[in-house]
Amino acid sequence: MSKSYIPKEISWLSFNERVLQEAANRDVPLIERFRFLGIYSNNLDEYFRVRVATLKRLSLFGSKSKSILGYNPRSTLKKVYETVLEQNNKFEKIYTLLLCELAKHRIHFVNEKQLSEDQAAFVRSFFTSEVRTRLMPFMFEKDTELPNLTDDAIFFAIQLLNKNTGKKRFALMEVPSGVIPRFILLPDRNDEKYIIFLDDIIRFGLNDIFSILDFDEISAYTVKLTKDAELEIADDISESYIEKLSRSLQLRKKGTPVRFIYDREMPADLLKILTKKLNLGRDDAIIPGNRYHNFKDFVRFPDLGKKKFYFEPLVPVLHRDIHYGKSILAEIKKKDIMLFFPYNPFDHFIDLLREASLDPYVTSIQITLYRLARNSSVINAL
Repeated sequence: MSKSYIPKEISWLSFNERVLQEAANRDVPLIERFRFLGIYSNNLDEYFRVRVATLKRLSLFGSKSKSILGYNPRSTLKKVYETVLEQNNKFEKIYTLLLCELAKHRIHFVNEKQLSEDQAAFVRSFFTSEVRTRLMPFMFEKDTELPNLTDDAIFFAIQLLNKNTGKKRFALMEVPSGVIPRFILLPDRNDEKYIIFLDDIIRFGLNDIFSILDFDEISAYTVKLTKDAELEIADDISESYIEKLSRSLQLRKKGTPVRFIYDREMPADLLKILTKKLNLGRDDAIIPGNRYHNFKDFVRFPDLGKKKFYFEPLVPVLHRDIHYGKSILAEIKKKDIMLFFPYNPFDHFIDLLREASLDPYVTSIQITLYRLARNSSVINAL
């Protein structure tokens, strides 16, 4: 008797939808709900980089792929894209509802066209002092090859128009959200708080960036590219494993696109140029979105100073057998010690690594590391 299985890629999307449900859950504090949108978004990025990328690779094997997987990768990809589009609609509805909830608490998101005189002066100053020097547009034509777009970043696809002549030019420019906060608090007005996206601060200053060019209308549309992040380790005995891995990581930066998200307000001719230059076809995930992408940045949403907006912080409990300033290894010699995170402080583990790295009797440290932070205390201790 044959059994029908749900492909694991589809099951995973159901799991991520549960994260989205937490963003819609009114019992969850308001800013934590925004953070759940960020977690959902971050999860989906990784999903496309690895799981969808693997499905696309397997689909190239034709009929053999089904015997490898147990199901058809091409039809699974189609179901993945349909499910992601459905979830994207839910995501945008939840986001709109959360903005309305914020407004009830006298906290508002504004864009570059909704600023008061005082706010505009603040944004102009911030753009000049903090943002302007971080921006480097790349002008392109229909026959120009695009630069290697950074995975995990957002870009502006920019259209410059001369209304008198009808002449158009196009540019790409990365939004530097890795070095400048994505959300900027504006000066309060009438006891109400205002927040603006870094994206809109850049839109505010676009005329300054392109002032030497003869165009009277400049519009910017956010795009995001997700690339295949699977590692290819070549079977070459002349190279060490470290050399193979290092070369594979470099190639990863130029991985094949697996998803392209764009502002649905983007002009059709600009969208056509970009998809053609990125070699995107009908079988690729080309997803229309709203004005903003990379919602994972909501995980680092600014502190608005209201305790009711957040989960009560969990205070870690010191392990009864570990004492600051005393040897952890000496305690381990007496008996096994189990650390339970986040209920015990992670400092205990960092202290153990530091002690092991200093102890002359320790000859090696073996550890499996997964998903390291950008500035990892574990790596620092090692």
